[in-house]
Amino acid sequence: MSIFAGKTTPQTRMRIWALHASVIEQKMNARAQEARHDYFENLYVLKNDDHRLVQMWAGNHPLSIKDQKQIQVEGGAALTVSQDKTLGHVVVFIYPYALYPNPVKPILWGVFDSPADITQGDWLDRIFLDYASCCRASSVVDQTAFTRDRLRMRWLILRSHILKLRGRSSMTTKVIKSRPSWVKRTLAGLALLIAVTTLPSNLATLSGYSIPALWALWQSPPADEADAPKSNLPAPDKESVKEIPVSIAPHVPEPTVTAVTPDLIAMPVIKGRYTFCPSQEDRDNPKLLDLLYDVRANAGQIAFFDVQVGIDCVLSTEPDYRAPFYRIEEQGVVNYLMRVPLVDKGNLTESKQWISGERNPATLWEMYSDNGSAIAIHNGDDSRNPLSRFQPHVEGMADILFGPYSIKESYDDDAITFDLNASFLDRTALQQATAIAKELRNVRAVGAKTE
Repeated sequence: MSIFAGKTTPQTRMRIWALHASVIEQKMNARAQEARHDYFENLYVLKNDDHRLVQMWAGNHPLSIKDQKQIQVEGGAALTVSQDKTLGHVVVFIYPYALYPNPVKPILWGVFDSPADITQGDWLDRIFLDYASCCRASSVVDQTAFTRDRLRMRWLILRSHILKLRGRSSMTTKVIKSRPSWVKRTLAGLALLIAVTTLPSNLATLSGYSIPALWALWQSPPADEADAPKSNLPAPDKESVKEIPVSIAPHVPEPTVTAVTPDLIAMPVIKGRYTFCPSQEDRDNPKLLDLLYDVRANAGQIAFFDVQVGIDCVLSTEPDYRAPFYRIEEQGVVNYLMRVPLVDKGNLTESKQWISGERNPATLWEMYSDNGSAIAIHNGDDSRNPLSRFQPHVEGMADILFGPYSIKESYDDDAITFDLNASFLDRTALQQATAIAKELRNVRAVGAKTE
């Protein structure tokens, strides 16, 4: 670079766009050719000089027939690199797959100061990797997504919101530079060092334990060994021990505080394999009112769930509100909507058609509501404890719910909703939930060996 060159001006950014746009187009074409060998959809590349953009997008493909006349289509996955016509900055957007005609909000990947910045280093390679992760994570047809792809897509969406908020403030910037300054790197390193060194103190403040107490809690032995009192005093000599007569007289014991142990309060367990799509070969239970029965019976408390629900026939389809059972997935929550049939009070034979096992058929009459009942499983608070985990549409086949969840009952317009949220657990509840999880996994392992 010449010694006479200063900072890049908007005129310079606009002038060098054509040169770097060709580089971006070449790399996109190379990625599109590479995808022809191992990707199920073709990728296309377009460079528009009038609009100052270079775009790579995937084709559309049908999913399933919604009715006899309309076919549901998935598409819209695109990577767009465009230049601002005022200041010459370059912006990168990622569009995940979406179902037509439902629009999808683009993910703001980043804003570069100049077209030269995006072609330097490995910025384009990182952008292509994130675009591929978003394609795998958002597609219903593509079943090759890793768990890290979904986590990466969620992080990109969160970072997109942060960049938009930073762009609204005059004190901050959202521009990415190819060569960040050493001052920013030093400040970022100091911030990371401070965050790491203060993490134990912050955890101690949030949990209410001191750092030594947290360490002792983490290293504590099992409950039966930890509760046994230990003494470091030497045993007394037999000759020094004398028998002292004690008169037996009634006395009033001093009040004591008894700690709650896992044996005092039992955490209920709700488990089973259910399905929206019954078939002759399927062993899953099609009576979803069994699940509603168990959830309703434990409303207002924390229950341990080990539930799997087959959803392959209702995924990516319009819900049938006339059906007794249907599923709706929204942002951060999955709803199981159930229309409990109206049966005559005392008609146990008809009630047995909807619930099974040792469940009381007389309760079905009390479960009825005019506008139906719903189980809402919230997916945004699994980090509150180390056991709760909700995995919706795993491989497009089933919803898997495992771990302790609180059950909150609410009424609205003659409808009953049971919200399932992962909850914070104290030490006693966590020990009990861990024991339940271990027992369920052992039973599952034994069953897999016998099969």
